[in-house]
This record gives sequence, structure tokens and C-alpha cells, in this order.
Amino acid sequence: MTIKFLDLAAQDQEIEARLTPELASIREKTAYVGGASIAAFEKEFADYLGVRHVVGVSSGTDALRLTMLAMGIGPGDEVVTVPMTFIATVAAIVQTGARPAFVDIDPDTCNMSIPALLQFLDEARRSGRRIRAILPVHLYGLPAHMVELREIATKYGIKLIEDACQAHGAKINIEGRWVRAGALGDAACFSFYPGKNLGAWGDAGAIATNDDALARTVANLGDHGRISHYAHSAFGYNSRMDTVQAAVLRAKLERLDEWNEKRRRVAAHYRELLGRSGLRLPLEPEGFESSYHLFVVRTPKRDALRTAMLADQIQCGIHYPVPVHLQPACRDQGYRAGDFPVSESVADSVLSLPMHPHLRPQEVHRVATVVKGALAEL
Repeated sequence: MTIKFLDLAAQDQEIEARLTPELASIREKTAYVGGASIAAFEKEFADYLGVRHVVGVSSGTDALRLTMLAMGIGPGDEVVTVPMTFIATVAAIVQTGARPAFVDIDPDTCNMSIPALLQFLDEARRSGRRIRAILPVHLYGLPAHMVELREIATKYGIKLIEDACQAHGAKINIEGRWVRAGALGDAACFSFYPGKNLGAWGDAGAIATNDDALARTVANLGDHGRISHYAHSAFGYNSRMDTVQAAVLRAKLERLDEWNEKRRRVAAHYRELLGRSGLRLPLEPEGFESSYHLFVVRTPKRDALRTAMLADQIQCGIHYPVPVHLQPACRDQGYRAGDFPVSESVADSVLSLPMHPHLRPQEVHRVATVVKGALAEL
């Protein structure tokens, strides 16, 4: 039997009884845009994160773009991020008219390197570059070093925006208190693409913030700049979350912590079985709790291992094979191969094993057996 990389059907079965009455109510009221489910989800997710505001939008990409636009980021500005991420992180910067400024990643966590960031910011300050924000990515569900990043952003007087699109429910322990990813910057952006830990039945996203004015501006920009039915204060965007997606997210949010804990058990099982396999396993530093959106191992034999796993009917993935600075879309930004060697090395070696809350222990065992057997023959 095939071992699935992700099992969305099993999630849907768990929420069916909870979701069906709400969908029936939406259909009865024909409240497909701007319905009550959206406001309810925004409040429930804000409470879950521990922030004052959540604004639902149509995708994680729009969450990033609208947040930066609401902060006044645009042409002539630069936003610092990492090249080891999905292209949406960088596309959102470019779509504001700003320029993405890359720094390399830490080889252990695969998140933004603090030394690389400090070196870049010092050089940028001396050269008079207009750096407006730091945009760290909580890659694969592991939060970036947000305490240090917040201190750096404060020191340099720039905004700190979390790309939390893979980190629903992840946490950092700050002075003895666990704080969720999404409550650690000036704003945080989430994707609810179906495959996320908290996923919709289509595209959806959200911005989380404690900044009242920023939340109002994002909501305004995402709804055509609307201030009343036919009055508009800006040329905004059609970036609203639709009501059906909000209903799905409300049902899944109730199970998010349970599902994340099951992911963590799967991750622990992988570590136990693959600890001596020769693979480089994901690091979870003390005081950090990953959401394990993905379980990503590293090996120079990645492509051959992937072929062997697929031949044995084990689904797997590569997140991500080409860092963004080497994407064709980024060609006019002036970056070249070799500019960010850690990101490039990581991209050449990463392989994502099956990871979801409904993965059974015997399936984890089979994955590990196939992986170890394949590595022994390569």
C-alpha cells in the first residue's frame, strides 16, 4: 500500500460532524462573502495566538503583501529575508515594489542566520540602504530566533514580520512562558493552504498583529479600500477570506493542538528509528517547539533516496530544491550561484518524509526501514 505524504481525507472525516451544520447554515443564509463565520474565526484564532487582531485574507501570499503595503513599504525600500523558502515570501516583497535583500540561513536550524543578518544590517547602514523590515521564515514549522530578531529590529528601527505560513501552533519559551509563533513580531502572516497544519479547503490566509491601526489598514486594503458600501478610501485589493473557508478553519482549529501533538509523536518516532541512519535530522533547539509541518532530513544522496522511496510506494517531497535567489523570476535582482552557500547546500540535500497526524506507527516504521535499506545500498 502507498504511504501518503499527507492525508487530508482523514482530517475531513474528523471534522465532518462539527462542520456540516455550519456549512448548512451558510448555504441557507447564502452568506458566502463576509459571513459571520469569518469574524468568529478571526476572534478564535486571535485568542489562540494570544494577539489582539487577526484579519482573514484570501491567501498567505496576500497576507504578506498586504502587511507590507499597510506598513508603507514600497519602491526604494528593502526587506531582509532568506532565500531558503517558498517563492511566495519573496514574491510578496517584489509585488510591493520593494527589493528582497537576502541573508543566508543557519546550517543547523535552516532559519535566518543571526550573524549573517547583523553583518548585512551593519553594511547596509554604512551604505545608506533603506531597510524597512526583517522577514524571517519559520521554516518547516520551527520558529526562527525571534527574541534575538526582535532585539535587532528594535535596535535598527525596522519592522519585524513573521512568515508563519508553516508554523501554526509552534512555540518559543520566553523567560519561562511559551509564546506561539504569530505573536512575536510587529505582524505575522499565515497561509491556510490545504496542506498546512491548519488548512482550508482552498486558498486562505491571515494576518495577526497587536497593532490596531495596522489591522484596520490591512482589512481596508483587502476589501477594495472600502469604508462603506460604495465609499473607498484607497484602491485596494479583492483579498477577502471566503466564508466557507472560515467555517472549515474554525472546525480544524479546535483540533490543531491535538493534531500537532500527533505530528510531534511521529517526529519522535522518526528520530528513534533514523538516529543512526546517516541522515541529518531536523534540529529542535531547547526552548523551541516545532509544529512539524514537515519532517525534513538531509543527505547528499537525496535524489537516489527519493527514487528508492517512490519505487517502494512511499510518497515524499523536496522543500525546496532551488533557493529563491536562483529562481528565474529573481534573475533581475542581481544574485548569483554561490552568494548564499548554506541555502544552496541545504536545497541540494533536503528530503521531506511523510508527515501528518494520521500517520500510523507501522507506517513510520516502514518508511524508516525503506530509508535505511536504501541508504545502505547507495
